[in-house]
Amino acid sequence: MSHSRLRSLQGLPRKLYRRSRAASRARAETRLEPRLRFEHDAPQLLLSPHWDDAVLSCWSLLEGEGELNVVNLFAGIPSPGRVGTWEAVCGARDSSERARTRIAEDARALARAGREPFGLTLLDAKYRGRHADVDLNALDRALSEAVPSASHVYVPAGIGAHPDHVSARQYGRLLLRSGMPVTLYADLPYCIFHGWPSWVDGSPPEPKRNVDAYWQSFLAGVPEMPALRSADVQRLHESASAAKLEAIQCYETSLNYSVKRLLADPAFHGFEVRWRLTGPAADSSPAA
Repeated sequence: MSHSRLRSLQGLPRKLYRRSRAASRARAETRLEPRLRFEHDAPQLLLSPHWDDAVLSCWSLLEGEGELNVVNLFAGIPSPGRVGTWEAVCGARDSSERARTRIAEDARALARAGREPFGLTLLDAKYRGRHADVDLNALDRALSEAVPSASHVYVPAGIGAHPDHVSARQYGRLLLRSGMPVTLYADLPYCIFHGWPSWVDGSPPEPKRNVDAYWQSFLAGVPEMPALRSADVQRLHESASAAKLEAIQCYETSLNYSVKRLLADPAFHGFEVRWRLTGPAADSSPAA
């Protein structure tokens, strides 16, 4: 039965309609053949859900050698006239003004690593309202028009369950299925809300603090994940850590006060964690 027919039925529970719609979309997405092509000689591709995620979680990639395309997925500018809590806190007149300010901040931050971002016009979850679900087909179409091919794609792990991060991870899994090498990166600041695991930062284990359990609660739906502790752990050296901190400080309106204070500590921003997903592409391409 079509969604329009379901919606028209008198007394149909809204939850049932939402479940039907979600199930239909899930079936369609399993059949999606990504337009983004794998090419050995193409640049690598870093997918950042928002204006700041690439810098916060992947500075070691940004500072690395070689070509790297950086794409902000949910970088559309909302319609003017809306004034939300974030806008009031940072002194912006409306959401569109704040979005433009965030674009400028992100460009300055990435320029410190010699990178220039590209932004899609998809809206952030908080501006999509009741249409909060992400159409991965539309995402793939917009992305492939901007970046036709890649040799490796980096996507957020979805730790923290932000819907935009989870959608980006879901798209990465579709890319993996199509033969694209895909790596997940731990999402700062969400992944450090209970600190780093001792196997990341080398701190003594604490019997009453199990960060692995926190991370695994968000990764249970990713069967392509390798063992959690098999991650590639990047410990930024002093100069890279200082450069990353300067880039983080560019985000005056993107990050709230407490998160900026937290990330000012190299004990938190000085580590980055990534996992190479297992799948068709994993056995035939060089390690990330």
